[in-house]
Amino acid sequence: MADHWTLDLQTHFQRVEWQPADQSVWIGAGCRMGDVLEALLPHDRTVAAGLSGLPGLGYVLTGGMGPLSRRVGLAVDQVLEIHGVWGDGSPFALSRAADAGSLEWRGLCGAAPFLGVVSALRMATQPLLPLWVKQCVVSPDQLPELMLRAEASNASTSLQWHWERVDAVQLLRIADAPWTGAQKIEGLHQLPPLRGSAPMPSRSHTEVVGLLGPAAAELWGAVMPDLCRLLQHRPHPFCSLACQQLGAATQQVVAEASSFVHRTAEWKPWITAAWTPGDALGQRRSLAWLEEVWQVLQSVCPGVHLAQFHDHLPFHHKELEAAFGPWLPELRKLKQRLDPAGTLPSL
Repeated sequence: MADHWTLDLQTHFQRVEWQPADQSVWIGAGCRMGDVLEALLPHDRTVAAGLSGLPGLGYVLTGGMGPLSRRVGLAVDQVLEIHGVWGDGSPFALSRAADAGSLEWRGLCGAAPFLGVVSALRMATQPLLPLWVKQCVVSPDQLPELMLRAEASNASTSLQWHWERVDAVQLLRIADAPWTGAQKIEGLHQLPPLRGSAPMPSRSHTEVVGLLGPAAAELWGAVMPDLCRLLQHRPHPFCSLACQQLGAATQQVVAEASSFVHRTAEWKPWITAAWTPGDALGQRRSLAWLEEVWQVLQSVCPGVHLAQFHDHLPFHHKELEAAFGPWLPELRKLKQRLDPAGTLPSL
């Protein structure tokens, strides 16, 4: 078998099927979350999608955090059934009701891509309610104080930010109640882009590392000088640092319930390394820059959210250990049983 392969599920796995009996929804593996949000509008329902409608079921199966997470929990916590095929080729159909205590269910909820290929899943939905959003630009040195205030806020609000320009950070605050200066939207399907009005990046290759850390905004002040220096010396204009807020409902689930073990996390910063296609030197510089930013943030965000796989990069094993912690040895045993030939990404 070739070392690298791609399975395209977009053509034949476009199922979005509303279940009126319990107000859940079946989602095929070829769907984007934006498709699901649109399909649920006639039913006045929504799901715990993220900041963008572009990701597919990988968003859900690796955790799934977004603006509603503080109120309703992670997307993976809303999964009711999962269908697919294990790495050894045998089919599976698991449900939260029957299998929530099993190793297989725990593995699928947060580490599914290592164990099997998911063809569809069923998720709980939430009522479609209006949201209020406010975007503004702040200076980087304001971030620790703004994050500290956000940590003290209730579960109805969340803070997100995107830092691409040296001297300016794009802020996005989202709440389920109005406040002065906020704009009303009808739901996540109308969420403005986190980057604000900044021009979309030209074609580039990227790698993204997501981190996780507790409510410790008071410690961010110490890392800001190094972050400012690194953002000032980005090797590519679209190298960036962004962050979103978790906490509240996401912390109410025990770590053993899923493969998302960082239940105390309040913040998820993610680092984007970008380079021009074909620029091997630019790629090396951007990846080195990513690792430098990661090193600076490690003191405040020691965990990893493994939403993108890097088994082709030297820090893959470091990521795995930071993502799964003490659950990793048992997860590796589970993979050996369900994917003995190592067909799927390595652990």
